[in-house]
Amino acid sequence: MHDSLFDLTGRVALVTGAARGLGRAIALGLAQHGAAVAIADRNLEEAEKTAAEIRGNAGNAVACGCDVSEKSEVVELVAHVMGKLGPIDILINNAGITKRIALFDWQESDWEEVIRINQIGTFLVARAVGKHMVERRRGSIVNMAALGGGLLGLGRGNAIYCSTKGAVVALTRDLAAEWAQFGVRVNCVAPGWFRTDMNAPLLKNPAVVERILDRVPLGRLGEPEDVVGPVLFLASDAAAMITGHCLPIDGGVSAIVSLSREPVVK
Repeated sequence: MHDSLFDLTGRVALVTGAARGLGRAIALGLAQHGAAVAIADRNLEEAEKTAAEIRGNAGNAVACGCDVSEKSEVVELVAHVMGKLGPIDILINNAGITKRIALFDWQESDWEEVIRINQIGTFLVARAVGKHMVERRRGSIVNMAALGGGLLGLGRGNAIYCSTKGAVVALTRDLAAEWAQFGVRVNCVAPGWFRTDMNAPLLKNPAVVERILDRVPLGRLGEPEDVVGPVLFLASDAAAMITGHCLPIDGGVSAIVSLSREPVVK
């Protein structure tokens, strides 16, 4: 496969939730492959740091403040990005939150916030950007699902978060079916256990980390950089014949039963 398939020179990418974690890593990776990148996040100050890092490496990036759960802010975001960088060729719908609360203790305000950002926010940004992609008859959207989003039941007391990510998978497939005729591809990735700020409270407990690693066939946590290649692939011409797909990035969790570190036959 020729390297030019992954060349994003001349293309504009919008990455939501890109100030930190997986979003930041993805934004840096797209910029390294030639894309002009819009860094969108509720925390504009942190978003500007990511954009400045890209510009410091001779890339092109702008920072934008946006709460993806607010329709008016999403509409303003898309108009702002197109005014600054041009038509959007790639959308990475990464913005998301979680709340680690025992299910019986969840309050209505808790699940409304998670649903509005993870599910409704993903829909609002996809719709706003997708409208222009459909008009231009080209574009690639990569949504951020999760291992617990319809791939596996993890039983970790995070059912609301997982249900929103399952909705992202369903949205991905439906939009892929609807927009394929216009040359717009829609896929998603489903990370497993990654070392991010969102997971930091969980990973502070060595016993929890040990239990997690016992369930990951590759035997390690994912690092933010591990998500860059799969997202780049789906966003680029290398995946020109792929749409409606959900790609796990999980060290084998969803495909392999890891029974023990001991070999079956000695």
